[in-house]
Formats: sequence, structure tokens, C-alpha cells
Amino acid sequence: MATFYIQEEYKEYVTGTRIVEVFADSKQDVLDGDYEMNEIYEEIEADAECYETNMIDNPNYLGHGWTEIVQEKM
Repeated sequence: MATFYIQEEYKEYVTGTRIVEVFADSKQDVLDGDYEMNEIYEEIEADAECYETNMIDNPNYLGHGWTEIVQEKM
């Protein structure tokens, strides 16, 4: 049995917890949701689940210099 490589696109559902730096006029404004996000300060935990994959069957969407949809492993 031969081995081949293909590219596939996938979607993941990610849930996680992180510390985010925000700008607001007061602590109460933050509690009320009236703030502007500045940056992610720290990722604490993340869990991802891949729930859909599809083989890329159009050479126009291949990445990394690929020109063939299926490549045989040498």
C-alpha cells in the first residue's frame, strides 16, 4: 500500500481562558461591559476540538508551493 500526502482545510472550536488588558474610565464601566480591548496579556488555558475537515481539491487553494492535489510519499 502506497503513502500519499494531501492538504486539507479544517475548522476548530476553541474554548479557553485568558487575561485581557482593557481600557475604561472606571472599574464600574468594565463591569458594565463599557471598555475597549487593548491586548491579550496571557493565555491561561485552551482546548480545541477539530470538528470538520475537507480535502482541498482545487490546486488554486494549495499552500506551501504545492501544485498537485495528491503527492506520493517518496
